[in-house]
Amino acid sequence: MWPKWIGFLKKEKTEERLPSTQEILEEVKSLKKSLWKQAAFLDLFRKEVAERLEEKRAADVRPLIELAEAFFYHDHSLGEISDISPNQQEALEIVWQKLESLLNSVGIEVVRKVDVPFDPRIHEAMDRLAEGNGSPVVKRILQPGFVHEGRVVKPARVMIERENCESKGESDERYSLRD
Repeated sequence: MWPKWIGFLKKEKTEERLPSTQEILEEVKSLKKSLWKQAAFLDLFRKEVAERLEEKRAADVRPLIELAEAFFYHDHSLGEISDISPNQQEALEIVWQKLESLLNSVGIEVVRKVDVPFDPRIHEAMDRLAEGNGSPVVKRILQPGFVHEGRVVKPARVMIERENCESKGESDERYSLRD
């Protein structure tokens, strides 16, 4: 339903009086308010749809994350066996490469590397193995972490160790560079 004054703008002949400037301004304000409400509603609707799509994508990749987690524990249990052959170790690494390739194709990254700098965004330190005067380094993965399309789904639970620096000055220099 169009406001009454639109007809006057189109120069239609009518018997009614022309609206005043004040009436036109009030009608414009009313339309403007309605448009702002619609824009706010559409923005909320867009956000809700995006959240639901994100939840669906996360639910769709959950089985792949569970598969990778199960293989991680299987790999570690086999690693604890002392009589595993180099060929079996190589076969496990090939399976890891294939699994990580599959996960990467759907935007999932597995956080399972050791001897890398500790990153509190993707790692959760559970314990320290040894104290040093350097920066923390991941020495053991207790539970793998997962990053899906740049968002941390689950941080890796790790044990850390501080690197030993040659001198106290080198350690201080490292920390001053990051601060």
